[in-house]
Amino acid sequence: MLENSGISRRAAATFIILLILCSLAVYLLVERKYQFEYIKMERIILNQSNRLTNVLTRLLYKTQALSALVVQHNGKVENFEKVAATLLDDPAILNVLAAPGGVVRAVYPVEGNEAVLGLNFFEKGAGNQEAVEARDTGRLVLGGPFTLVQGGEALVGRLPVYADDGKGEKLFWGLVSVTLKFPQALNGAELDKLSELGLAYEIWRVSPETNEKQVIAHSAYEYNDDAPYIEVPLTIFNAHWFFRVSPIKLWYQYPESWLYISLGVLVSFLLAMLAQHNLDLRRVRSQLENMAYHDPLTGILNRRGLFERLPVLIGEGGYFSLYYLDLNNFKTFNDTYGHTVGDRILQVFTERVRKRMDFPHLFARIGGDEFILIAYGQENEEKADKLFNGIRVALQDLVVEGAGDVRISFSMGKAVYPRDGNNIDELIAHADGDMYTEKRTRSGKIGATA
Repeated sequence: MLENSGISRRAAATFIILLILCSLAVYLLVERKYQFEYIKMERIILNQSNRLTNVLTRLLYKTQALSALVVQHNGKVENFEKVAATLLDDPAILNVLAAPGGVVRAVYPVEGNEAVLGLNFFEKGAGNQEAVEARDTGRLVLGGPFTLVQGGEALVGRLPVYADDGKGEKLFWGLVSVTLKFPQALNGAELDKLSELGLAYEIWRVSPETNEKQVIAHSAYEYNDDAPYIEVPLTIFNAHWFFRVSPIKLWYQYPESWLYISLGVLVSFLLAMLAQHNLDLRRVRSQLENMAYHDPLTGILNRRGLFERLPVLIGEGGYFSLYYLDLNNFKTFNDTYGHTVGDRILQVFTERVRKRMDFPHLFARIGGDEFILIAYGQENEEKADKLFNGIRVALQDLVVEGAGDVRISFSMGKAVYPRDGNNIDELIAHADGDMYTEKRTRSGKIGATA
């Protein structure tokens, strides 16, 4: 079907192979682009991780001022509002508070945070697990995000405070805390600028309450789990977060990917068409050579084809037999029955000879009713002699359509190289003389059988 459609199997195979190779090249180019993306993402995620850590650390360290206030006044919360007011220098800070013994006794600002007063951090409740951790470890801890009792989401920093008991010992006094509005607390890290760099992000943790993944923050663009990504752990005090970035676009969304694909298909198509063109040229050349060296009526070699090969055969110095064949009375028969029937006789005669040749040979029509057969090798000379004897017998019973009861016969001459001649002319002259001798002495002809 490929041949009938004008596309060869070779051209189709060339196209498929080249398309596969181009697809591999496109894959490598896309992978190379992703490698550059990985390098860019590694740099960006490290910068953003440091920025986010610094932003939250700066805000949470405000608890140090409250702790110093308590320690300075030997466990008494004096001038709380004055000090707390100086700490609220960032719009992300919701409130600051003091919780002696873990129970909130002071909060600033009070307005909007009344529900916090009297809250016991060591009882069950959202964010209280981190309060217990701060008490037990003696370190500043980060909690959240979680829902506040007064409403809204928040991050909290809780710092344990130890006061002097008057005997040189440090006793646990309670907690001071900074509450950060969420997600406003992350604004200083400028995470939204990641989208300008073509990246989506996601920050998540394992929730201490449910032990399941909790997404803390994500980009406005939908995060695609199928996209390549880089994920780094983000440790802020006690909190263990994970920061993941990935390209917003997948490989097929880049214009250059489709450019690579289009060029690959185009190159494959052009090279396949070039292969088809070369094949067509070879086919035309073969057809022209076939027309130049073969007889169009019988399909065997013509005079030119034979005389192109004979010098090569003689130059090789091998033994061969040359048989010169001539149909008897063909001209008279051709004139009587017409050229169409005459052509059919030539075709039938050629078919009968070719069917019986089972040895290396050359067979050519060199004139209207003249043929030459070359049998290679001395061992095939006897086969050729028997061949023609069998053909003579077979032709006696052959009836050619449109020719009545006329039978085909032929005369034959033979020459052997190098015994009967050392060149083409000598061999043909010898075989031609032999053939005419037989024609004169033999009664074979094209005519009605007696």
